[in-house]
Amino acid sequence: MAAILLALVFHRFGRGGNFHGEPFQYTAIRQILANRAFWIMVVLFSLGISSTLGIFTMLPLYLVTDHGMDRNWANTLIAISRVAGIAMALAGGWATDRFGPKRILRIIFVLTGLLTVFISLAPPRWVAAAVFLQPIMAVCFFPAGLAALSMVSSAGERNLTVSLTIPMAFLLGGGAVPALIGIIGEIQSFGWGIALVGGLIMTGSIFANFIRLQDQTRG
Repeated sequence: MAAILLALVFHRFGRGGNFHGEPFQYTAIRQILANRAFWIMVVLFSLGISSTLGIFTMLPLYLVTDHGMDRNWANTLIAISRVAGIAMALAGGWATDRFGPKRILRIIFVLTGLLTVFISLAPPRWVAAAVFLQPIMAVCFFPAGLAALSMVSSAGERNLTVSLTIPMAFLLGGGAVPALIGIIGEIQSFGWGIALVGGLIMTGSIFANFIRLQDQTRG
């Protein structure tokens, strides 16, 4: 119901472009795939999804296996930790409008990566705080990421750019990354896997420097 209500509110008050998107054709797709900024956005969204869905998927197993936490309490802790993300997503949108997507992306990737590493290194008495803090910062990626994604191609190509970027990023961030954490967990520990992903997330601040945004006035 909330999604339907928001759609109606946007239909009534939202501001959208008065143009048609590109059809799903070979020439249009080839042009997008030839754009270096598109591939950078695939990497950034893969890292952003890794910091949210990728970590979220393996976090219960890490808390139970590496910290001996009760399974029900681990699931409850993780669920509660996601509530504050709603307000932080709005704050991330405001910051993106204020400072520009590139600057916000650089900050978010560094802080999210550090907090992800903190989850893996935190002693038992601090692990609950780490579980709360990491998603609060991680969710801020999406307002800035979507704003940047809308600027890497022309207005007519945005529909195809989004349609190609998100599925690729989900395969990597939501599929390959949890599998990687699981493999490292079998070999060493899940904490090592989460720490490695945290380090990868921090590299997003480097990739963000190389995005060329169209109609960019800030960041």
